[in-house]
Amino acid sequence: MTPDLNKPFNFDAEGLNAKGLNAKGQARTVSVWDFPTRIFHWSFAVMVFIAYVSSEADGGAFWIHVYAGTALIGFVAFRVVWGVIGSRYAQFGDFVRGPATVSEYSKRLMAFHPPYSVGHNPLGGWMVMALLAIVLLASLTGLMTREDDYIGPLSHIAGGLFGEAHEGFGSFVIVLVGAHVLGVVAHGLISRENLVRSMITGLKSVPAGVKAVSIGSVGVVRPAIALVIGLAVVLYFMQL
Repeated sequence: MTPDLNKPFNFDAEGLNAKGLNAKGQARTVSVWDFPTRIFHWSFAVMVFIAYVSSEADGGAFWIHVYAGTALIGFVAFRVVWGVIGSRYAQFGDFVRGPATVSEYSKRLMAFHPPYSVGHNPLGGWMVMALLAIVLLASLTGLMTREDDYIGPLSHIAGGLFGEAHEGFGSFVIVLVGAHVLGVVAHGLISRENLVRSMITGLKSVPAGVKAVSIGSVGVVRPAIALVIGLAVVLYFMQL
């Protein structure tokens, strides 16, 4: 599904308070995050951590960094596919919003009255896109490097020039991860919504007055398609 940046975001107009409850205090539990999305989220975080802590390793241990970086290319491929064929709230078309919507959301967040988002909020949606893009660039430029005893399989591109950007992209990934964590903490303090728990259980407490329907089963075929494509991408770069 192609993201519709002009699609208006459904900000709540039901007098919802910071806890996401209406005047009657009614709320209901809705299934929002499918299993593949949750597995991807936490596995992706672990792989980024492994790639980071192994970046200064020497000798054979350095290959942990190389393999982790290569695996992350497959992770990104999986998420791109899942952003098209996944369940509703995992699709890019549900959370990639235009500048006007992001600006309006940011203003209300700064005023400590953020509108409720069933899936990713407008800022969180662009954080997802930024992390995917920068992690991909960090991984690809890593394969273009020529450092010490490592000659990347893509080091022939532009004479290895782009490999010089690898450390910069890697550092930017850590900055984005830090911003993401701070954003989750800040959002939780302001809205009293536990985003971490939601990404573990897949469930969110949705206020009355907000249109939201639990996602259905994603089955086996769609996750298998995304997984096969992700693995194929990893194998391709492993064989270079």
